[in-house]
Amino acid sequence: MKNLMRISSACLFLAGMLVVAPSLAQQWPAKSIRIISPHPPGGPGDIPFRGFQEFLSQKYGQPFVIENRPGANAVIGAELCAKAAPDGYTLCGTNNGTVSINPIAYPKLPYDPPKDFIGIARIGDIESLIVAHPSVPVNTFEELVAYAKGKPNALTWSTIGVGSGAHMTLEWLRTRGVEVLHVPFKGGEAAMNAVIGGQVDLSMNAAGRTVPMIKSGKLKAISVSGIRASQFLPGVRSMGESGYTVDTGVWIGLFAPAGTPKVIVERLNADINGLLKNKDYVARYLTTQGMVPTGGTVEEFGQQLREERAFYEKLVKDTGVTLPQ
Repeated sequence: MKNLMRISSACLFLAGMLVVAPSLAQQWPAKSIRIISPHPPGGPGDIPFRGFQEFLSQKYGQPFVIENRPGANAVIGAELCAKAAPDGYTLCGTNNGTVSINPIAYPKLPYDPPKDFIGIARIGDIESLIVAHPSVPVNTFEELVAYAKGKPNALTWSTIGVGSGAHMTLEWLRTRGVEVLHVPFKGGEAAMNAVIGGQVDLSMNAAGRTVPMIKSGKLKAISVSGIRASQFLPGVRSMGESGYTVDTGVWIGLFAPAGTPKVIVERLNADINGLLKNKDYVARYLTTQGMVPTGGTVEEFGQQLREERAFYEKLVKDTGVTLPQ
């Protein structure tokens, strides 16, 4: 009899949960939704979420409020998001540097992405271009490789800092015998200005920032990072097409604190995937940032995160990159 009562109670509990889940999805959101961006306003880590304020606010009947909390290589904002209540009212819009590189490169970190976050949706991949000052004596990736192997560290390469996607690309190339001297800066604008001014030879940055400079003649395009040819500069080949197949590119995604109800996560995922098919949103908030829409399910995003972390764990181990805190 006791066993029957226990089974009956368990069934009633499960039935209750099945009723509560749809009800929770229907009631949410009842107030504004905060998206913490651990990046400065105005860049690819911020602009895509500004589009939520226009498109998804109407759908949800509640405003999306973007809160920029940059600093310490995105650690400040990420920690704030990780410690937020998992109620669907605080989300985190960030990139793979925050969730895949920082946990491996930093000896200590106040958040643990696999435990503290759940990936909602991969919004878009940023096309990054390897660019050079017009005076640099290389014009293709093959020429860059040959020059760097023949004259190790004769060329200089600026990045937004140690542990960034551009830096990890450079470290990966070094494991293949392509020796270029790393020159870290504290931001993308400073890194690009150093190349435009001729103080540094090369850099790697988003197409949204570099394409106008290339078209004006201030920079020249050497290659696209990753495996696909440029979608913004026809004719510019990728590293993969040159035989250097690696994907150290930057993507932007939306996350929630671990424990956020699955029904909310799934609803956001579905609506974001729908938004990524909206040509107006893509043109205004992604293409302008040199970004290609991605999308996919929550499960697919989770698998991508696991594979990427494994790749960077191996790369950091092989290169010994460390970010002191």
